[in-house]
Amino acid sequence: MADRVGEVSVDVEGRWYRAIGSRIWALFNSLKLTIFVLISLALVSIIGTVIQQNQPVETYLSEYGERWTRIIFLLRLNDMYHSWWFLLLLTLLVLNVVVCTIERFPPKWKALLKENKGTAKPEIIERLSNKDVFTVDAQPAEVKARLLGIFKKRRYRVRTFEEKDGVSIYAWKGISGRFGADVTHVSLLVILLGAIIGNIYGYNDFRIVYEGGSMSVPQADFQLRLDRFWIDYYDTGQIKQYNSLLTVIEDGKEVFKKHIWVNEPLLYKGIRFYQSSYGMAWDRVKEAQVALKRKDREELDPPVTIKWGELKKIPDSEYSVRIVGYVADFAFDERTKTVFSKSADANNPALKVEVYRGDELVSTPWLFFKYPGLFSTIPDSGDDIVFTAFRPTLFSGISINKDPGTNIVWLGTGIMGLGFILAFFVHHRRVWVSVRDARNSSEIRIGGTVNKDRFTFEREFEELLKEIKATLPATGKGEVGR
Repeated sequence: MADRVGEVSVDVEGRWYRAIGSRIWALFNSLKLTIFVLISLALVSIIGTVIQQNQPVETYLSEYGERWTRIIFLLRLNDMYHSWWFLLLLTLLVLNVVVCTIERFPPKWKALLKENKGTAKPEIIERLSNKDVFTVDAQPAEVKARLLGIFKKRRYRVRTFEEKDGVSIYAWKGISGRFGADVTHVSLLVILLGAIIGNIYGYNDFRIVYEGGSMSVPQADFQLRLDRFWIDYYDTGQIKQYNSLLTVIEDGKEVFKKHIWVNEPLLYKGIRFYQSSYGMAWDRVKEAQVALKRKDREELDPPVTIKWGELKKIPDSEYSVRIVGYVADFAFDERTKTVFSKSADANNPALKVEVYRGDELVSTPWLFFKYPGLFSTIPDSGDDIVFTAFRPTLFSGISINKDPGTNIVWLGTGIMGLGFILAFFVHHRRVWVSVRDARNSSEIRIGGTVNKDRFTFEREFEELLKEIKATLPATGKGEVGR
């Protein structure tokens, strides 16, 4: 009795386990899951297009405000292609494709193998839409030899089955077309695998590099230097292209140079660098002009051009000036006593300089481009330094992309193309022929079918019949069935 109770308990547990497993399998084999995942991916892709990815927090604050910026960062909509929920959607799609393929491929393969081993029974041929029956003055062996030659010339693969009163022939070609959908499923798996690898091990980043400046590359052992940035213009004055000349520096040595522009990136060690934007620096200038306003003259002295960080003597004076700071849109925080730029635009440019009398530092004033003489720049003197012009420092905005799954995605794309070719352009054509001995002649019963493009196959079947009848001496006429 105890043994019987144990058997029932094991059986119940087994049935419970199988029920849970079948439900999970049915979930991943569900068309509803496929539609849900695809729609979700489409929606989040739209969101990823609308919301800029991998931008500084200031960009989101200026565009969406503090409240929506918090939501964007909470849901990782600023870097959603590397978020856990996007990876989960890709994983669900992979499992869905795997289960659907496993569910459908084995029965299809078994059916084709069974069909390949079958004989051409008259009742099977009668059910076909393309069929014919006729008699020829030849023995089954001779008919078989002629038919095999015709099928071979038309590139059919053939199997023959010897029977008591004759022979059966099964001919086919284009069987690979039956697996176009399966090859496409495999391509989706390869593409998704590449996407997942890129999602986990890849990254997108954005850096600003000034002319002559360098930047470190994330997850890499080399640096990138911007040697030159320039803009090409059309004759109308519109911007044609903006360009950067980049140098790869590794172990302190220059190893690679590349001129990049939009849609022409630099590729080094699997990392791509794209020219994506440009602008004027808001915290430095390439050079500026200052002029000395003497206390006993109304007009300014000739302006002096000074490069960033350079100490330059003003001719015919005891003063020297060095540029040490710049803001494009001057603002002052009284609480922290700091100067900052309200924007990247040169709305209120200001230059900070060091003024020397001989070797002595006498002042470090801010010079305002729009408000010359606003503050005294040289203490205990009637002389003044005036900010008259500047040449901005241009920067290049470089997008950085590392995606180790790219080649895998391209492989999957190639496989998908093969799957489409098999699915749409390769047709599985099958022909059954039953040859029966009919007293010094042979009765031929032939039928054929195709899995797609029936109109084209009907013409091919008619041509096949004409060739067979022309090759074999006929004693009776049949009709092609449609």
